[in-house]
Amino acid sequence: MFDLAITNGRIADALQDFCGCVYVKNGKIAAVTAEPVFEAAETIDASGLIVLPGFIDPHAHLNDPGLTESEDFYTGTCSAAAGGITTVIEHPMTFPSPSTGKILADKDAIAKEKAVVDYTLFGACNPDNADELIKMKEAGAAGVKAFMPYSPEIPKMNDGQLLFHMKKLREIGLPLIVHCENDDIVSSCTEKMISEGRTAPADYPDGRPEIAETEAVERLAKLAQETGASAHVAHCSTAESLRIVQAYREKGVNITVETCPHYLLFNRDMLEEFGTYGICNPPLRRKENVEDMWSELKKGHIQFVGSDHCAYTYEEKAEGEGNAFSTPPGMTSIQTCFPMLFDEAVGKRGLDLNAFVRLTSTNAAKKYGMYPKKGTLQPGADADLVILDPDREWTVSEDRLFYKQPWTPVMGWKVKTTVERTIVRGKTVYHGGAIEAEPGYGRYALDDEEGKKEGTKEE
Repeated sequence: MFDLAITNGRIADALQDFCGCVYVKNGKIAAVTAEPVFEAAETIDASGLIVLPGFIDPHAHLNDPGLTESEDFYTGTCSAAAGGITTVIEHPMTFPSPSTGKILADKDAIAKEKAVVDYTLFGACNPDNADELIKMKEAGAAGVKAFMPYSPEIPKMNDGQLLFHMKKLREIGLPLIVHCENDDIVSSCTEKMISEGRTAPADYPDGRPEIAETEAVERLAKLAQETGASAHVAHCSTAESLRIVQAYREKGVNITVETCPHYLLFNRDMLEEFGTYGICNPPLRRKENVEDMWSELKKGHIQFVGSDHCAYTYEEKAEGEGNAFSTPPGMTSIQTCFPMLFDEAVGKRGLDLNAFVRLTSTNAAKKYGMYPKKGTLQPGADADLVILDPDREWTVSEDRLFYKQPWTPVMGWKVKTTVERTIVRGKTVYHGGAIEAEPGYGRYALDDEEGKKEGTKEE
């Protein structure tokens, strides 16, 4: 007998889309069938619902350790579970910076006590830690993160430092994830905006213009071509950047790109409404660029989507009310990310479910060494599933959010798609508006069955 049967749902992953059933045994997908042919200890009737591989968020900031007044591994992964996310990749914007194998292992120990969904971690890549890259991989890092522009948490890297580190990363088989903006352009444009008194939230994008991103993306692509390293463009905000990456991919360069729902669903005109809660880096872009991004997405030129969930306290976000350039940049989004994207991509723009699954689960699993354990409904995979109701509307409100700081720029917005249930390794962790897993249920996603770290694989 199976442990769990999900019957009568619309079943889809990157390869299949049909009405049928999913069977679970010992936390793994055991069978996928067109008809309910097996017995199970528990049965979930998914009639009228959509059953997908659990979403993988490859870009989230959960602020633990060191910055937990705004978010931590427990509140952040509860919010992820409520958003249908079964695996989170946490970025290294924490204190102390996880720039050594030891600090990364210490961070993992904290997550193991708090997480309710599976997770993995990125290490921090900075100018002087080349000798720690292999140690971070041994500690289980799925990749390392670097900044081209100034960042208060991780020192920026110049082109020579990136070149040296990427050669080393190529040797050890670890991907480099990069925040791509030209620091000189950002600094000069921001100074000009402030000197002219143009400091409202609606002015913010002009301090970080599109050319700052596209120029940096081109440089990263050339470095990836030169070194053979696996490179990744984080939170891409411009269609031109997507075209640059695609051109290099067609030359055989090992580079991928993600975007975030806010670059597909929002535009810079909305900053009048969002205020400081809509400030992020890179900033929101023109309406025309948003439509151009959708065109590139439908061509398959975006590999995956991440929330870039980045929480601050209300007081921190209020610091920019007189000068948007003093606002800490980031949006809360992990709970609303994929339901809102489903509404727009599948519901309004007709993206097929297979492509949606590739964007929200499969491709990230492949990039970061988790596939076919994650990102698919094939037998043998972890039983990570999200069950969606595409026709049950809900309103974003403070009482529905699990964030430690329950703010969002989309407060009061209506979302047509509801996450009915989130299942991690065969266990329901979220259902009916409630978290059903204890802190510490989440497991490091790159662990093998004996709890040892698996090697990170190239995409």
